[in-house]
Amino acid sequence: MNEVIRALSSEASNCINCGFCEAVCPTIPAFDYKTSMGARGRINLAKEFLSGNHSLNFRDPFESCLDCYACFQVCPAHVNSGVVSELMKQAIAEGQIENQKHQVAEMITKIVFKYKDPLGLKKELTEWSKGLEFENSYETILYTGHMHQLMAYNKKLSEMLKSIGELYRFLAPLLSSLGNPSFIFSKFYDKKIKERSESQLKNIYFLLKKAGVKFSYLGVEEPYPGTLMIDMGYVNEFKQYAQWVTDLFHKKGVKNIITVDPHTYDVLLNKYTKYVKGFDFNVTFYLDHLSTLKFSRLDKIVTYHEPCHLVRHTDHNVPKGFIESITNLILPIHNGKNTYCCGGPIEAFYPKASEKISDKRFKELKQTKAEIIITSCPICFVNLYKDESVMDISELLANLVT
Repeated sequence: MNEVIRALSSEASNCINCGFCEAVCPTIPAFDYKTSMGARGRINLAKEFLSGNHSLNFRDPFESCLDCYACFQVCPAHVNSGVVSELMKQAIAEGQIENQKHQVAEMITKIVFKYKDPLGLKKELTEWSKGLEFENSYETILYTGHMHQLMAYNKKLSEMLKSIGELYRFLAPLLSSLGNPSFIFSKFYDKKIKERSESQLKNIYFLLKKAGVKFSYLGVEEPYPGTLMIDMGYVNEFKQYAQWVTDLFHKKGVKNIITVDPHTYDVLLNKYTKYVKGFDFNVTFYLDHLSTLKFSRLDKIVTYHEPCHLVRHTDHNVPKGFIESITNLILPIHNGKNTYCCGGPIEAFYPKASEKISDKRFKELKQTKAEIIITSCPICFVNLYKDESVMDISELLANLVT
């Protein structure tokens, strides 16, 4: 019995099939209540796989999982269907289930390995930092993880995949064979999202400087952390790649890593420490460094969308604390550990379902009657950016810092 099968059996076998998870799983209504596209259905599919039945469609149910861990919060047997999905995606990526690998996932993994970014971009990712001054020493680095910058390109890529449908099966292998695809991807981006995302990074830079934090930035040498690789189940490839990233940080003399988005923060805290030898860096979220700053009070009703990868994956609640202290905060019906995912993690592969999930969450946020909706994740920001009431917490704090 290999490691994946053993872990999968241990997690899935505890399921008592009560269905509590289906009441909170965002994907099951987004896929019109098709049972295999919800938390309980995924566990039942995993049991079919463990019994030796490999003839079913496993790819779509498990790759559509948001990895939000909402199911785990309500499970009386303490089963995490999100973990089951992660293990099943790994089984698919390793070829334990034949002919179910996702062509775009294969393409992205190959591109990350070769060009250190999912779209092969480099100088485009550093444009936000033009004219900004950084320390010469790399002891403490601001690590963007490319997340904010990629949002503008990801939005266009998602629109393209949505329009071409199943044609991606033929285009993905072709793109993989053409060398660095940046000559294509760099031309297609959402201008408004690009400007907004770069502005958010500048806000973070400004706030850290205001707080007296000394840090540097690797610029064109900054590698992507490999988040998508691990999210898509390519664990073995991620291990190799993450070890390379770790070795690069050591070579540069890095000791402290300041992250700027929940997904990068999560992957460094929970995946690098699990899979990589010598990952001994002090990892923080940028808001952890701003406690000495003073802010003006905003006398408006504000609501906050709590990202899954902060409140569930890393138990990080600092953003909420800032917002509570300077605004009139009213939380939506789903909040804290029971927050509701924005749908962003599956936007590239399942854009229609992602949109349904984000629409539902946006409606919940609007029902608070808040004048401003705050996010603290670039993926959440882009997926919930349906009107001008939505803003990133860095924008709020940069506007109010005294």
